[in-house]
Amino acid sequence: MPKAYKTIKRVLKFDKENPREVYTVAPVSYGLLTTDDAARQISAESSLTPGDVKNVLDRYAHYVVENLKKGYSVQLLGFGTLNVRFVKGKTVSSEKLANATMVKGLMPGFTPSYTKVNGSRVYDLLPDKIQLVKYGTMLPDDQSSSSTTTPDDSGSGGSSGVDPDNPLG
Repeated sequence: MPKAYKTIKRVLKFDKENPREVYTVAPVSYGLLTTDDAARQISAESSLTPGDVKNVLDRYAHYVVENLKKGYSVQLLGFGTLNVRFVKGKTVSSEKLANATMVKGLMPGFTPSYTKVNGSRVYDLLPDKIQLVKYGTMLPDDQSSSSTTTPDDSGSGGSSGVDPDNPLG
């Protein structure tokens, strides 16, 4: 399975008189798959209709939100655990000063599920092998699909080589 990346230039300005250019890499997405896309794919691989699948996904999303509201963490089979995290301000010097006023906001938190293999984490959401390919290059012949077009610069879609009638397969 290939994962495209692109090179990004950054300018570090630790020393205002001598900024330094550095380079890093960032993943590029082949597009966005929606709940409708997932419902169509799951429907094609089961006896359920796309509407049935969307209803289950909708109810599951509702279940997750309601239980997060109640203070639970929710484990999603094969994905990981969702919880509520705090966005906090500064730390304080004593336990007496540590209270709810430190919480500036709430945000969803996610911890991906994994297993340990030889002391390293193997994440359940990732396939066993991922080949990194530079954005704009062709995939090796043995790794290419029927289309070898690359994602657009924004990483949010564009010409993706994905069949619009079956984006997941």
